[in-house]
Formats: sequence, C-alpha cells, structure tokens
Amino acid sequence: MSKSKRSLFRRINAWLHLWLGLASGIVVFVVCLCACLWVFRYEVWYFTETYQRIEPQNQPFLSPSVLLKKAQAFAQKAEGKSVTLTGITYGGPNKSAFVNYKPTEDKFYALYLNPYTGEIIHRKTGPSTAETFFIFARSGHRFFFLPPKIGSPLVGSACIIFVILMITGLIWWYPKKWTKSTREKSFAIKWNANWKRVNLDLHNVLGFYSLLVCMALTISGIVYSFSWFDKGYHWLLTGNAQDTHHHTRSHEHPLSDTTITAAAYSKPEDIIWQKIRRELPGDLGRLSLSFPEEARDPFEVTINPEDGTIYKTVTRFFDRNTLNELPSDESRRYEELTTGEQIYRLNFDIHVGQILGLPTKILAFFVSLIGASLPVTGFIVWWYRGKKSDKRPKVSVQQTSGSVL
Repeated sequence: MSKSKRSLFRRINAWLHLWLGLASGIVVFVVCLCACLWVFRYEVWYFTETYQRIEPQNQPFLSPSVLLKKAQAFAQKAEGKSVTLTGITYGGPNKSAFVNYKPTEDKFYALYLNPYTGEIIHRKTGPSTAETFFIFARSGHRFFFLPPKIGSPLVGSACIIFVILMITGLIWWYPKKWTKSTREKSFAIKWNANWKRVNLDLHNVLGFYSLLVCMALTISGIVYSFSWFDKGYHWLLTGNAQDTHHHTRSHEHPLSDTTITAAAYSKPEDIIWQKIRRELPGDLGRLSLSFPEEARDPFEVTINPEDGTIYKTVTRFFDRNTLNELPSDESRRYEELTTGEQIYRLNFDIHVGQILGLPTKILAFFVSLIGASLPVTGFIVWWYRGKKSDKRPKVSVQQTSGSVL
C-alpha cells in the first residue's frame, strides 16, 4: 500500500510510532532488559546465599528474646562493644532467622541464626555478590543508572511513551483486510524468509503476543515514578483521593503514648510474638518485628503469610510500653479491602510477575525480554526500510500487515 493510499489517521499513527519509538528506544531497552534480569532475584539469593537455608525440624522456633540474647552476645564480641539491635525476622520452616543491628549510626549488619537452636550461622556486613548484581540491575530498571531524581521521571516518561507505542503498534499491526496471507503475516514468524523479514516478524508477531502482559507490567511500573499517576490510579480504582501508601506510609505510623514512661512488661518482643502466633498458628511466610528507636515509636510487626508475594502483607503496631495494639490502615487484611483496594495492593506483585508464583515469573521474564527486543528490531526495520539487499526484493513495513511496537 502506498503512502498516498493510507488514511490520514494511519499516517499519523505510523509517524507517532516511528518517532516516539526512536526517542524512547534506548531507555525502554535498558529498563526491560534489567527487568527480566531482576525477576528471579529471590531464587538466586536463596540458592547462592547458603546461610539463608536450614534443615526443618519438628519443633517450634525459639522465642525472640532467646535469639536476641544470643545475637547480642555474638555481636558484642564481634564489634568489641555493645550494639543496638533493631529488629528480628523469622522465615518459613526451612529458612534461617536474622537479627539486624547497628554497629555504628550509619551501618546495618545482620546475624543469621538457626531459629530452632539459636546457632549463629552467618554475620552479614554488606550485600552479597548476587545482591550487588541485582542492585545494579534495579538501578538500570528504575533509574536508567542515573540519580533517582533524574532517572525516575526519565524512566516513567519512557514507560508512558511505551504504552502509547503499544497502542499505535496494535493499530499499525491490524490489517485492513483479513486474508490467508495477512493472517500468516500477523500471527506467525516466517523463519525461512530473508533476515529482514524475520526481523520484521519478530517485531510484529512477538509484539502482538506479548501486548497485554507487557501493558500490565508497564502501567503498574509507572506508579513508582510519578506520585500524580499513583494518586490517579488509586482514585480510579477506589474512588479515594487521599495520599497513597507508596509515598506517605512513613508519615502514617501511629505513635506510642509518650505520657507513659515505664514499660508494663518485660520481654515485650515475646509477648507480641506469642500474640501473633496464637492468632496465626502454623507456618508463616515471614514475620518481622522492628523495635522502637525513639520515645514515641511503637513496636512494628510486618506479617507476610505467603512468602513470594506481598499483597497479603499487613503491618501492625503496638505501644512500646503498654503493648496495646494501635489502629492503622496498614493492619487491614487483604480480605477486608474493597475490590479496588485489592487490585491496588496487587500492583507490585503484578509488576514484578510474582502474582501467581513461578509461572507468572517465567511469563514476566520472557515478556520483558521481548520488550527489550522491540526497540532493537524496530530500529533495524527503520534503518533498512529503504535499502535493498543484493538480488532480493525490498522489505518494507508496507509489505506486511503492520507493526505492533
């Protein structure tokens, strides 16, 4: 089809797709490539950091006070001075517990313990090699390896453009007439064709098949770049225009009653632990207890019933002296939320592909990889759009049904 025979709408659509794609291509490539590397971070950490794993035993975990006492003694000996313990985290039956502490005001270390015996397994003073790699990958994914104040809006803007590219690409991909020939070009890769045609098919066909998942991964990611988008997304789902937890959670914590200066209980961590375990018997994905640092700070307990996803995570607060539970929106269980609030809380798990466990992680990995390939295959299509190969006919976008991305 010649340019003159294409409608004005399709010409504008093609122009937008081309120039927006060229403008955002390098950022989209880096963001998507780093995303597919980041998908399996927990699995890599678990298998490379052997101190995270223990042999399950048919007995209950030791109470927090016992593990904290052992951790304090070990840390004091290692540091040569008394240290401040900031919290303790329990995992599942086959995972070690760990106690966080501050050797100095600006450093955080962790001691990994066997929760059944209290044995110190590992003293962690910095990120492991695997963590360092994934921190690097996340920097590319979230900030394009730039300072966050510059990189975050750059990545967010590229993602908004990428959404527009997916829409314009679908319009370009859609044939004017459905025939046997256009169906073959739209839904199948012709592997025995010349390399330009294969490249074009990779762009069109893979772009089409990954469209819906890629759209979900991209839109859910824009939430973390722009507060206005986050608030608008929250309002659209819930009808509530209040500030969302992504940006204001730290300012919404309830506070302890500072008029009470004497603790009513000894070993408060054990009392809170026992209360939680009575309410939630059986295996838990993860339970973290953070200790108050200032006079008004409460005890903070983060409970994740299912390790691997976070949408069911709740955070509960207890007065540091009376241990009375303090009301907070963060303590609402997933089942207590409205449908819109539930969808909003699912956002992170959708974005990183962990919403249904390993199957959706694999899906997110391949869709992110396809997303990274689209700027490359699209650039090749544009670069060679008017160039002829030796003894081969010219391959152009007009010879196909279109382009998805």
